[in-house]
Amino acid sequence: MLSSFFRRDRPLALLPLPFLVLLLWPGAGITDRWPYARASGSAEHMVEGMPLYQPVRWLMGLSPWAALLMSVLLVTGVAFSLVRVANDTGLHERRNYLPAVLLALLLGLLPFGLLADPALLGMWPVVWALGRTWRAIGRQELGMALFDAGLLLGLASLCYLPYGFLIVVIWSTLSVTRPPGLREFILPALGLATMLFLAWGTIHLLQPGLWDPKGSLHFGNPPPLPAMHWMHRVVLTSVLAVLGIALIVSVTRVYVRSVMREQNIRASLLAFCFAMALLALFAWWLDGHVPPALLAVPGSLLLTFPLSVMKKQAWADAALWSLLLLACWARWAG
Repeated sequence: MLSSFFRRDRPLALLPLPFLVLLLWPGAGITDRWPYARASGSAEHMVEGMPLYQPVRWLMGLSPWAALLMSVLLVTGVAFSLVRVANDTGLHERRNYLPAVLLALLLGLLPFGLLADPALLGMWPVVWALGRTWRAIGRQELGMALFDAGLLLGLASLCYLPYGFLIVVIWSTLSVTRPPGLREFILPALGLATMLFLAWGTIHLLQPGLWDPKGSLHFGNPPPLPAMHWMHRVVLTSVLAVLGIALIVSVTRVYVRSVMREQNIRASLLAFCFAMALLALFAWWLDGHVPPALLAVPGSLLLTFPLSVMKKQAWADAALWSLLLLACWARWAG
């Protein structure tokens, strides 16, 4: 029953999402063991970030309830954007709302996953940029769509600077779609540079020193995490291993029976996932911490493939219930 509620194409599937974030919020910000719970400790542990993250950081420092509300709005907004892009572009074989619930569950499984960090805030325009690019596949004139995608990536980079690297996803999408010209390669880079240059000039005039690119790369100084029970790690690894095998089988089958346009979009998704993996490795090398959004967003899109095409609904129900129980265990244990 749980999977069938999200496997259908109905917007009502988004209604439980804020309550799911509330359920999984302990451990992300309001228990005593997390300094994010206290307004007095937020400024000490939160990263400085890029200009567009500064207002969010300030709001989260007002009270734990402001941080909670910000996370609910941000996770719900990113989840809705993921679902809309996936359904409008035909990314999956069937229109569904599984990416929304999978995003919340995967964020709940990861340390600090539900916290509105720069990477999660910047993921919103990243998803819009993907949608702008995928919707343009198959058109003769791509110029405006590519420039808009570059602008959106520039907007995302003003939240989390490494997102500028995702311009390679746009280039790879062009490469698999048709032989691109030099103009089509330049336009997204021009949009990205335009957004960054305008932001730099405006901020330099109004408030010099606010721009801190280096600070946006670091997660800050988070408190030590409590060690999870060994059984939690064993069960989580087992569930992810089974889902990984199902993912490989389902993606292969779906890709083979797709038409050319759908194959191009799914190839672009794989390029996006590979680019996000590189960003995650870079973040780990730089700071010893991976922003959870870098893993949860591509993971939610990929895991939708096996869960949406499983013939036995009981298997999809078991997977969702397992992830939900493991997320509750991770957030409430101790």
